[in-house]
Amino acid sequence: MTAATFVDYYEILQIPETADTDQIKAAVSQQRRVWIKRQASADPKRRGEAETRVRNIDEAERTLLNAGQRTAYDRRLPEQRKAAPEAAPPDGEADWLDRARAYLEMGNPGAAHRAAREATNQRGGDHGAWFVRAHSSFLLGQAADAEFEFAEAIRIAPEEPDYHQDLGEVYAQQEKYAQAMREFEIALRQAPGNPVTRTAIAQVQLATDEPHKALKIMEAVVKEHPDNDFFKYYLGAALESSARASITLLRDGTIIVTSEAQAALLEKHARRILKLNLKDKDAAEAVAELQRLADTSREMMWVHSGAWQVYAFVLAASLCGLCGGIGSGDGGAVAGGIFLGGGIAAAVVAIYVTRHRKPAYEHAAKHLTGQVVRWGK
Repeated sequence: MTAATFVDYYEILQIPETADTDQIKAAVSQQRRVWIKRQASADPKRRGEAETRVRNIDEAERTLLNAGQRTAYDRRLPEQRKAAPEAAPPDGEADWLDRARAYLEMGNPGAAHRAAREATNQRGGDHGAWFVRAHSSFLLGQAADAEFEFAEAIRIAPEEPDYHQDLGEVYAQQEKYAQAMREFEIALRQAPGNPVTRTAIAQVQLATDEPHKALKIMEAVVKEHPDNDFFKYYLGAALESSARASITLLRDGTIIVTSEAQAALLEKHARRILKLNLKDKDAAEAVAELQRLADTSREMMWVHSGAWQVYAFVLAASLCGLCGGIGSGDGGAVAGGIFLGGGIAAAVVAIYVTRHRKPAYEHAAKHLTGQVVRWGK
């Protein structure tokens, strides 16, 4: 691995070298969501950068979640980090902005940021220099710097939708969803119909508990771009979130099915996600979990009866009548005992089973009422 091709996996995932498995998985998931969307950009440069970034994230996941590979990588890391900033851009005579762009193409955002800072010092009115500087900060996970630098680019060139789009991404990563939505809406007004921006808005809606709105957006986007796996991925996410938001929520945060209609809705959304033919493991897990929730809710269970003594008394009396009729030896009494006693016993058993053997969702609807925050559809 040379300095020019070296990728700092900790840097692109924005995690410390001491990160444990759970932190790595969470970071991979977060970064993948950001960059998989950018792969659908109409701008070839932005799309190419995103495709490279997604490949790097995949490599980081494979390396850092494998103990042996991670140990070998960590051993090489100090030397590679030391060598990487020394790499020179292709044209040693280029100005600072060209150098910054060259460093970005080489996958060295640290050097790109330093060069872009020199560029903005020399020509503070160049929005392109501020954009490269901001983008480098974004890649380095320096959110506060990126906010300021994107804002400067926007101040100089407020009609550039990509600047608003990227500032929105910075806000979204920090969970500043109101600010993120504001920037995405500006970007969408400047570039109406942009599917990437619409998907970004849907992501904010998913994060702010508005999955039904997100689903409506993503259904429209995928209808327009039916072969785009990236948009289909977010449609799948919206389907899952919408399904979960349609079932009953308890005070402890648990979601639970309380009707057949809810179970059927879970199955419907699971089938729709399945039909998207997504290769992402998250999609397969979502389908399995929605189906599990539906199946579990339909499992039959016995519900305790507060009047079991009544059932027991009537059943015992009917059995006594049955036994008495049979034991009498009289044909009419035998027939009467079987007809009356046996019929009553069978009826008692049937009534008990009907009233007290129910799907789990019926039991939940009856016995968890006091714990419900939101009833599902």
